[in-house]
Amino acid sequence: MYGDAFKSFHALPHHLTTKEAAERIHSALSSDGVYVVNLISATGGDKGKFLRAEYWTFKSVFPQVYLFPVLDKNNPNLVQNIMMVALKSKQQPSFQNNNPELQKFLDHLLTTELPNDMPILTDEYAPVDNYIMELAK
Repeated sequence: MYGDAFKSFHALPHHLTTKEAAERIHSALSSDGVYVVNLISATGGDKGKFLRAEYWTFKSVFPQVYLFPVLDKNNPNLVQNIMMVALKSKQQPSFQNNNPELQKFLDHLLTTELPNDMPILTDEYAPVDNYIMELAK
């Protein structure tokens, strides 16, 4: 399943970012299902608050969640597209591919663990607008 309802960081549907949404997505997937969503964020600092909240929200539901910054995985302050991949299976995936173009993307896997410093997003608490305001600064 692929999600890209986030046209820009100015029009983010917060109801798609919550734990309840992650639970619905999880239940809709087959046992080896994968959910991929395109997010716009940094990975660190104030501009990474949304990503960290979203990452830990999905980690509270899915056994495996991976991040693939599209431009530069080594610059935590860069606002960029980040592909978040959530796996329903507990089986460890291989991030190796014989296709050089696909491997270039897979090589962008963020291997550093994000700090767990943001609250889980829920239907009752999702200050997404506050987090994404940081992106415009």
